[in-house]
This record gives sequence, C-alpha cells and structure tokens, in this order.
Amino acid sequence: MSRLVMPSAVPLVLCLALGCAQTHRPASPPSASADTVRVAGIVLKWIAADKERNYNRVEPLIRQAAAQHARIVVTTECFLDGYAIRDKSMPIEQWRSLSEAIPDGTYVRRLRNLARELKIFLVAGLVENAGGATYNTAMLINPDGAVIGKYHKQNLEHELVRNTPGSEYPVFQTPFGRLGLIVCADRRDPELVARIAATGADFIICPSGGMWGPQKNDFHLQDRSRENHLPIVFVHPIEFLVTGPDGAILDRRFAGTKMSLEIEQIAGPEDLHLVALYDLPLRQVASAHAH
Repeated sequence: MSRLVMPSAVPLVLCLALGCAQTHRPASPPSASADTVRVAGIVLKWIAADKERNYNRVEPLIRQAAAQHARIVVTTECFLDGYAIRDKSMPIEQWRSLSEAIPDGTYVRRLRNLARELKIFLVAGLVENAGGATYNTAMLINPDGAVIGKYHKQNLEHELVRNTPGSEYPVFQTPFGRLGLIVCADRRDPELVARIAATGADFIICPSGGMWGPQKNDFHLQDRSRENHLPIVFVHPIEFLVTGPDGAILDRRFAGTKMSLEIEQIAGPEDLHLVALYDLPLRQVASAHAH
C-alpha cells in the first residue's frame, strides 16, 4: 500500500518542508474518453545498484496503473539501477553488470512480458549496454511486448565518465499520436527539444531525476512546452508534472523530498510514492502541428 498523504489545502512550500505529497490540478480535470489517453507516472524512490529490488518495487505500481486504465505507463530515469552512476567509485565490472541489453536483457524481457500481459505502452528508464558502450536510455515497449523505440540521453554532464551521449531525435508512432522522448537534463536544452518537435512529435515524455519543483525544474518544462506547442509529461522520484502546449501546468504532484532510499528505509515513513494518473487530451495533441 502506498504511504501517501494528499493534503490539498496545505500550501506548497509547507508541504515540501513536511515531505508530504501535494497535488496541483486544474479545477475541472479532463475525464477519460475517446479524446484522451490516460498516462501514469510511477513516482518511486531509487534504491542504488539493486535491479531486482527496484524491479520488484515498480511492478505492482505498474499493475496498479494498468488496473486504473492507464494506456501509457512511465517510470523515472534509470529506475532499474537506481541511478547508480552517482557512485563514481563503483568498480567498472559492477557498473556494467547493472546495464541491460535491449531487447534481450533479463530485466528488459521481464518488462516486455509485463507490458504484453497488461496491454500497455511502457516507457522505462535504464542503463543500456550496446556494443560495450553504456547509455542512459528511455525505452518504449508496446502492448505486444515489443521494443518499438529507445532514446539515449544527450546532456550527460557528470555521467560522461561512463555513459555515451545520444545523438538522434526519434519519435515513435502510437495510436495516440507520435511520442517523443527526452531524459532529465535534456529538458534544459531548447534546441534539442525543438529538434524532437520538428521530427514530428505530438507529445513528449521525460523520465527524470535530478532537479525538481517550481524553483529549479518546472519552468524548464513549461518553456519547452510553450516553445514547441506540445504537452510534456515529466516523471521523477519526487515529482509528477504535466505541462500543456501553452506552458500551463496541467497537473503537478509531489511525494516526499528524497530521490533515493537506503534498503532499511523501504516501507518506512520516507518511502512515499505515487501512481499519478492524467488523462492527456488528444485534441491538444492533434492541434499541435497546426502551430
């Protein structure tokens, strides 16, 4: 059961200080219909360098999202390894053991089987091993369990010591429109996001870690949405955010103030998490290319 508090009357600043979950939603949020697609963000704390534990923590939340009729389910950046690249002292052999081949790595297969069982599109963040190089990757799996696309994070910053940056701007066809992917720090790069929009994206999904909240993060997503007339869905271990084509905040929720936990903190008071659902209007998607 999620350890979740949703005090809608608590001011945002106080809520962040208390480490509770906070929701910012429109007065009349859209309801699921033929004109929307239900997207679920799995807001879950990382456990560093423990793929089995991270997978076992996320699977029931993905199942919960599917049971609540989500059609697209999104994890955080590098949910599987718990963003282990933060520990630069980790031996390289251990680091490589945390990476996954796509489409046939052990945990990739488990994620593919899960998407096929639940009949969902699944966006999963992980470290990919391809030809000996490692990438911070967002992978897209379809309801048949096939990997239909992947995106390599480009703005790696401190990750460059071990990861290779991406250089492509793909978009992927879905029944809900053309889906673009970015990862974390890519959201701060106007040119990068503009290239994905120019490739034909109708909406963008951003698995993330790092900065969060209105002071350090949200305006980046608002600016990228406004510049490109596209909605963006942002999923982080603390925050779920949806920005509209005009840059408006359509949905914003928080769970705690920590991105990662120690093993002994699991199921404790700091292990706040969310299955955040939002019905993204497809008419906004359809109208994006009119601009």
